[in-house]
Amino acid sequence: MFPIASGVAMGQGPAALSITLNKGGFEPIMMERPAGVAVDTNAGDIDVTATAAGGDGSYTYAWTLSEPSGGAPGFDAGNQLSVLAAGTQNAAQYNTLTLRGVPAAGPPADVTQILTCTVTDGNSDTAAISIDQELVLIGF
Repeated sequence: MFPIASGVAMGQGPAALSITLNKGGFEPIMMERPAGVAVDTNAGDIDVTATAAGGDGSYTYAWTLSEPSGGAPGFDAGNQLSVLAAGTQNAAQYNTLTLRGVPAAGPPADVTQILTCTVTDGNSDTAAISIDQELVLIGF
C-alpha cells in the first residue's frame, strides 16, 4: 500500500488573521475659526482603509472612535470636539466621519481622536488596530 498524502503538510493551516491600515497622508487637520465659532470637518478629511489578511478569508469590519484617556494636552472646557456623523463604520474604508470643533481664544489646542478597526472573520477570530488622528483647534 502507498501512504495517502494530502496537499496540506502537518502543522500548516491558514495564516492567522491580521490587519494593517494605510497611513499615508494622515496629517493633522487644522480647524481654524474665530473663538467660539464652530468649524466642521468634511467627509473624506479623515480617510483610512483597513486591509485584512489570513483567517478564513471572509471579513467584517467595525470602526470605533475614542479619545486618549485623560484628554488631550491643551484641551479644556472652552475647546470642544463632537461627532457630527460617525459615518459608515462597517466597511474596510472609513472616510465618512465628520467632527465639529469650537476653538477658544488663546493657544491652539491639539486634540487626538483614536480610530480603531476590528476585523472579524467567519471563524469569529478577531484582530484590531488603531491609528491616531490629530486635530488642531485654532481660535482667533
